[in-house]
Amino acid sequence: MQLSDSELERLAIFLQKRVGIVLEKQKLLRFSRKIEDVMKKYKFDDFSSFYHAVRFHHNEEITQDLINAVTVNETYFWREHEQFEILSQEILPLYVKNNTIPTVRILVSPCSSGEEVYSIMLAILESGNLIEKINIEIVGIDIDSNMIQKAKEGLYSKRSVEKLPAHICKKYFTKVGTLYKIDDSLREAATFLQANIFDASIINKLGSFDILFSRNMLIYFNLMDKRRAFDTFYKLLKPKSYLFLGHADASQIDKTKFNPLKIHSHIYKRI
Repeated sequence: MQLSDSELERLAIFLQKRVGIVLEKQKLLRFSRKIEDVMKKYKFDDFSSFYHAVRFHHNEEITQDLINAVTVNETYFWREHEQFEILSQEILPLYVKNNTIPTVRILVSPCSSGEEVYSIMLAILESGNLIEKINIEIVGIDIDSNMIQKAKEGLYSKRSVEKLPAHICKKYFTKVGTLYKIDDSLREAATFLQANIFDASIINKLGSFDILFSRNMLIYFNLMDKRRAFDTFYKLLKPKSYLFLGHADASQIDKTKFNPLKIHSHIYKRI
């Protein structure tokens, strides 16, 4: 079956209310085949019964597959690597110098298939003996359960690792056929959880963080949900902690809660 424009629009409204994602018409058309595949997987012959299953019967398994089908996961290692350098060379050394907390906690939201979490780890490991001076915990969350599973597996395509310096790739990855497997010591050190940033029942259990990376997520939200996201970031972060944003994510940031630390690098400090 082929979904109509009105049916896709109904799903878009549901998804925006449920997870905050704004899906414009062109994006809906691009994802329509994947949505139809979800319907086939669960043997739905008509849109009405499928919509009722996710909208009114609250079938979480089907809903999660629908969310996975419309989630954009364009990422790769070392993306906007300048921020990783600032983190490892400027910000983390401040924690070492001040020596005020036992563990620096870093949250990555969204973490997609794990490249950003592992890139942070690689930057830290390659910054001299920093890792010997401070305990660091890194947590990655994403709304897409498939991406969380990929992050835990730590297997990546050549395209995903091609921006990494060659010596880093050689040092921390093993070739497995056509794929690249990240070292088990890094994979086991990371924590990955499937979570929606707007799901307070899960987010509140994560605790507070010293550093938060949220790059290229807010561009998919409307104005109201961007503000909700910044409110959530504020609650998750400790006072005087750090927020790293993507280059297109900083619009609508609440300047009463976050001060720009490095404007061109899109790094902010929580008030």
